[in-house]
Amino acid sequence: MISAGPFRTAGLMTLTGWPFLALLCAFAIALITVTMMMWNRWPTGWAPVLRLGCLLLLMVTGAVVTADVVNREFGFYTSFDDLLGRLPPVATTPCSADNGRPPAAPAHGRIEHVRLAGSVSGISRDALVYLPAVYASPAAAHSHFPVIELFHGYPGGPGAWQRHLDLTAVLDREIAARCIPPVIVVVPTDSDPGHDGECVDALGGRRNETYLAVDVPAQLAARYRVSGAPRSWAAMGYSTGGFCAVNVAFHHPARYAAAAALSGYFTPVTDASTGDLYRGRRGVRQWNNPQWQVAHRHIDVPLYVVAGRADPEAQRAIDHLKAAARGRVPLTTGESPAGGHNFTVWSKACPAAFDWLAGHLPVSVPLLAPPAQDVGG
Repeated sequence: MISAGPFRTAGLMTLTGWPFLALLCAFAIALITVTMMMWNRWPTGWAPVLRLGCLLLLMVTGAVVTADVVNREFGFYTSFDDLLGRLPPVATTPCSADNGRPPAAPAHGRIEHVRLAGSVSGISRDALVYLPAVYASPAAAHSHFPVIELFHGYPGGPGAWQRHLDLTAVLDREIAARCIPPVIVVVPTDSDPGHDGECVDALGGRRNETYLAVDVPAQLAARYRVSGAPRSWAAMGYSTGGFCAVNVAFHHPARYAAAAALSGYFTPVTDASTGDLYRGRRGVRQWNNPQWQVAHRHIDVPLYVVAGRADPEAQRAIDHLKAAARGRVPLTTGESPAGGHNFTVWSKACPAAFDWLAGHLPVSVPLLAPPAQDVGG
């Protein structure tokens, strides 16, 4: 997770502004003062109840102040509308289908929970796999499907894509609208609990990139009808997963045709959650620095980057990437949804990102009618 820092907007009472924090602190000080002054002055019969009420209110106030400080640091929510998910929708341009046929009624794809063991990396982790509805159709029995690999943020897990971003429903709609071809989507666990490996092969540590870019594709090819054509995979992630998607795709351009980052960052992080992944080796750190890579190499992996309008750190990361790239990498910036560094923003950005990625994948599967019965929920 990246730190967003304090962010000011034109409004005086934003959740990340100093006035709101000052108001919370003033309320907390006033509550402490009242509690201390009135502790022995409450009416005898009501004293225990009122004292308990004051103590509970003090704990709640402390928790709210702490939450606001954390929110200011990471820029999760910038307004009450952002917090409550009441932001305006993103104005999107409908994708253009090249066959001229109207969209079909959405058919339900299937989510499978699998365990993917890596013979090269020695890592074994859980993953989610989305199979489109046509995968079970007899007409597609010999068809092989392109793949989109999704990366989650830290802390987090594959289930966040399903719980917070409604992955199955989004893919079902986009495929039915013929905005994307039928694709297989895999969401591997990309980090160990309590440790942000940033999806890299750490010196003397876990070989996360090898697992994600070598073992996961091999496991998927062994289990499912995955396209074996070059550049038939694409990568996308949010927050830390955005860094993962871009970095992994840059390192494996023969596999990944494109990458998308939602509120991502493009320089490696070294902090308490990561530890020293590079053991002070400058060259290894540069190899895992997409911003450095685009400044010094020609990159043949198109990128799609987007961040919330109230996510200043992610917006700065995009600006720095653009400045470093200087035309050395095909770079598309999506429309920034209103909001900060949170799932509300990413859910609004997902459909357009999927559509963009699909434009770089080979279409090897016909748009088939789904089977008479859905293959699952």
